[in-house]
Amino acid sequence: MNDEPTLTRIRNARQRISAKCGHDPEKLVEYYIELQKQYKDRLIQVDGPLYQRRDKTLPKVS
Repeated sequence: MNDEPTLTRIRNARQRISAKCGHDPEKLVEYYIELQKQYKDRLIQVDGPLYQRRDKTLPKVS
């Protein structure tokens, strides 16, 4: 694991946010959606996908 101070601060912040949401993925998504609504004027609007997959086929799930 990388011990750079910036990465450590980011990981700690993400852990605190997750704990605030009870480590519940649905609550975490709701939290981030509300943040997006609150700060929509700060977000950059992107048309189309942010990246393109090289391999467009999906692996089979067994």
